Formats: sequence, structure tokens, C-alpha cells
Amino acid sequence: MPLHQEGPWTYEDYSALPDDGNRYEILYGRLYVTPSPTAGHQIVSKRLQHLLYQLELAGQGYVFNAPTDLLMPGADPVQPDLVFLTAAQKHLIRKKGIVGPPELLVEILSPGTARADRTVKLRNYSENGVRQYWIADPNARTVEFLFLDGESYRLEASLGPGDVYRSPHLEGLVVDLEWLFSDLPEE
Repeated sequence: MPLHQEGPWTYEDYSALPDDGNRYEILYGRLYVTPSPTAGHQIVSKRLQHLLYQLELAGQGYVFNAPTDLLMPGADPVQPDLVFLTAAQKHLIRKKGIVGPPELLVEILSPGTARADRTVKLRNYSENGVRQYWIADPNARTVEFLFLDGESYRLEASLGPGDVYRSPHLEGLVVDLEWLFSDLPEE
């Protein structure tokens, strides 16, 4: 995330920011402004959203794509690339966004976000009890599937083209990584 402003920033400050097309997030009191995502990022996001939407159609939950505000108790507002709530978590859906830790968050790495996605956000999500965190890297063509084990994430699998991930946590969710990363533009 290339631009950050010292804080501490609050949710009230965040709410007062202009709707100017930028994507704003607050992480541990600092404001981050992220650039527009790349075409490869958007393709991977759309494909993962499609897979999660199949679970929504089956009545298993709800999928949201960025920009959707995620507000967790005691944490700063963030806008993950994808959010998945189970059907039992429907009560977390509010007009202003998602209020509380969802089942799954997905971040798709971009050059400007990779460091924060792997450090600050990983810590934020684990501290707030997000059970699953996937980190997709369009450039490396890999996805790390992380699962909350106690207070920190455990790497369940790190997969790439030719691999298939069958979720042990979300019934029927299968990610074919060959398909996920096929036909991406050269970055």
C-alpha cells in the first residue's frame, strides 16, 4: 500500500472521507490508500467470487466483493477483496457493511498491497477471529489457504496451476488453480 497517513485515524474520520474512487482502509490507526487493481487481480477476484457465489446460490452463505466495508469489534475498517459469510452469519450484514468477523476473507496481491496483505492484515484478521484467510498471488500464480488455529493462522496448502483445492471447511467448494490463473495478462 503505497500511501499511508499517520493517525490515529478513527472510523469517524474514515466515514468522512470523500467518495472519490479511491479505496481507503485503516489499519492500526493509519490510513492507507490503495491504487486501482490490475487486470490480473480483477480476473482472479471475479473467478473466486464466482466459486463463492455458487455456495450463496446453494444457500450456504453470502459473498461480497470490494469495496465492502468490514468492521470488526475493536478493529479498524478494511475492504478485503472478497468476504464470505456463512448462512449462520447473516446477522453480520448491515447497511454500512459487514459488522463482525466473517468465515473467509480473500486478499489478492498487487505490488502495492502485498506487504500489508501478508503482515498487517494477516495479524488484524487473526486477532479478530476470521477463520479462513486466502492470499492469492496472480504474479506467482499461487494461493495460500490459511486456517485459524488458536490465535494464529496455519498454512493448510499453498497451491498453483495443476493443483485443486477441496475445502474441508466449506462443503462443495473446489478451486481448480489451473482455471483460476488461466489466460491472465502478463503483468
